[in-house]
Amino acid sequence: MADARTITSRFLTRPVAKAYRSLLLGVNILAAVITVTSAYGGIFDPQLTILPALLSMLLPGILIGDLLLILIDFASLRGRWSLIIVASWLVSLSPLLDYSPVNLSSRKLTPEEEDKTFTLLTYNVLHLYDFRGEIDTLSRNATLDYILSTDADIVSMQELEAVQTWPLWKITPEQISELEQRYPYRAVNASYELTVLSRYPFTQVHLDMPEEHAIRMALFRFDIKGETVHLFNVHLESIGLSMADKTLYEDLFKKAPQSERALKRRVKEVKSHLISKLAVAFRKRAEQAELIRQTIDSIGGNFIVAGDFNDIQDSYAVRTILGDDMHDAYADRALGPCITYHGNRFYFRIDQMLYGGDLEAVSCRRGNIYSSDHFPLMGEFLLTSPTLSQ
Repeated sequence: MADARTITSRFLTRPVAKAYRSLLLGVNILAAVITVTSAYGGIFDPQLTILPALLSMLLPGILIGDLLLILIDFASLRGRWSLIIVASWLVSLSPLLDYSPVNLSSRKLTPEEEDKTFTLLTYNVLHLYDFRGEIDTLSRNATLDYILSTDADIVSMQELEAVQTWPLWKITPEQISELEQRYPYRAVNASYELTVLSRYPFTQVHLDMPEEHAIRMALFRFDIKGETVHLFNVHLESIGLSMADKTLYEDLFKKAPQSERALKRRVKEVKSHLISKLAVAFRKRAEQAELIRQTIDSIGGNFIVAGDFNDIQDSYAVRTILGDDMHDAYADRALGPCITYHGNRFYFRIDQMLYGGDLEAVSCRRGNIYSSDHFPLMGEFLLTSPTLSQ
């Protein structure tokens, strides 16, 4: 039986085979460069260029393309060239593990440590509207029922300007009563649509923020078991897509252009409507992240920054807030990739939970309720301050 090399030579003349091999090698090198740029796209300031940030958003698709290219390498009897792709993965290992962490074991707590933990739920609740459009079939608001079922010590919500009975959204008096009994400490910022419910006492910290940089952000100082913990509830700059923009984005996956002219028109629309708005949002979030980081540096101590970042893990904004002394709770304690936004085919982890100081993430997991266009994140933290052990 003829081997694969003999069969290939029957169909490819020597010059064509040589050109094919050269092309395949070039594609492998290009794919490796794109992979590394995508993985580390967050180190590039979007004020200078947004291309790496755009590539970062495409990382899952790029990794799938890498796998397909490896199969082509082996099918073409050039399996050793797949080492180029593998090398790019090794170079990019740290951000790849942030995207898809591999934490196979959970943190085991001693009874003494269990007394020093607290839980935090962050959730963009979409004004408590039911994203599934099933309000008429419900007797109670599904989002509030989920929040109550988690029994989190602190609930940090975005896109919520009031906690009150509302029959239209199936928010019942019983649900409001349960929330008030469980969470005696509450704060609602109607202007920024940020709400915090807590078992622990807290005060809001005034932020002297320049008007031109005002963002939907609120800072709270908690007294948790005798320790001070600061919480930033944030909702960073959104892309601001109109319904027409979202339809355009969804059409990218539904139907291919029927002609070259239609393709050129589609590319022009994507560039003017989507990429231009993404560029503005990247740059604004970079500025907002700088303000958050400056506040963390000026106050110090235990900090959690949680909420709707409208940006993916390892983005420039996330890296700016993390600095050298904070951590990503999901990357530290979860397993596998995660999507926290599922509306309009934008499938990304844009809700984050970052922490620093004398805190250790014990667990971090995503909730699987579809009543909002976001999924919630639930984290458990251990207070590790030496004063607690004295």
